[in-house]
Amino acid sequence: MLLPKFEFHEPGSIKEALELKKKWGSTARFLAGGTDLLVHLKKKIITTDHIISLQRIESLARITAHPDFVEIGACATMAAISETPVIQAKFSALKSGVDNIGTHLIRNRATLGGNVCNASPAGDSLPALLIYKALVLLESLDGKREVPIEEFFKGPGKTDMKADEILTGFRLPNPPVHSGAHYIQLGKRKSSEINVVNVASFLEFDPKTKKIIDARIALGSVAATPIRSLKAEALLKGKIAEETSFYEAGEKARFEDCKPIDDFRGSAAYRRAMVGVLTKRTLTTAFKLAGR
Repeated sequence: MLLPKFEFHEPGSIKEALELKKKWGSTARFLAGGTDLLVHLKKKIITTDHIISLQRIESLARITAHPDFVEIGACATMAAISETPVIQAKFSALKSGVDNIGTHLIRNRATLGGNVCNASPAGDSLPALLIYKALVLLESLDGKREVPIEEFFKGPGKTDMKADEILTGFRLPNPPVHSGAHYIQLGKRKSSEINVVNVASFLEFDPKTKKIIDARIALGSVAATPIRSLKAEALLKGKIAEETSFYEAGEKARFEDCKPIDDFRGSAAYRRAMVGVLTKRTLTTAFKLAGR
């Protein structure tokens, strides 16, 4: 299956890329890693006259550690994110998420920005970004803006990004001391299938009282977008970090926070049951990591 004909542009700066997009408007699309876009073009799911590659813009591929946060460029590949020491040390759930995307060949090309802009409810990196309270960094010729990740997804394949904007990166605040996070995905086959359910959990606790200070749980594949399990989070705050609390949170997430559907990958009932299981497991592991 051959790619359709289009004009290919390789700007060297964000400004140049934005100017090209303004010039060509809706007939142009940005290219990051291309692992989704090129497939969609081949299958004629989408069409375009101009491809604006972002690969030559070095700043978009950087991963930079600051005193209070880490900034990840939109064109940073999954492999690069996984291999970055600060990600391994502080953002283990994100590492687990990007490690579950495709094969190693795909991870060497696929980008975090592309995965987020694809806005799949089952995206592997998205639950981790939700529990780490990532900010989405956007830029247009009119200026820059920041959007909390939980406000960025508007539906399957739909985001808050405007037609004249580039997603330039993500800002993740450093997790506090005595906190941990974990991610688990459940698919029909590891790495090569769209997830049936995927869950990420974050936990911060007081080491003296063992009480939970903060909890965040993100669910994928069980709603139109990746979602926070807000009722389960509220249940956990102030409780002792123990198996009973984690089980109760799983049941709350299972019955009150998710809205799964039936499809060929799994039934709604199965998905709901697995939300309970994976929420408990991710919280248990997050607590173990927080106590190290």
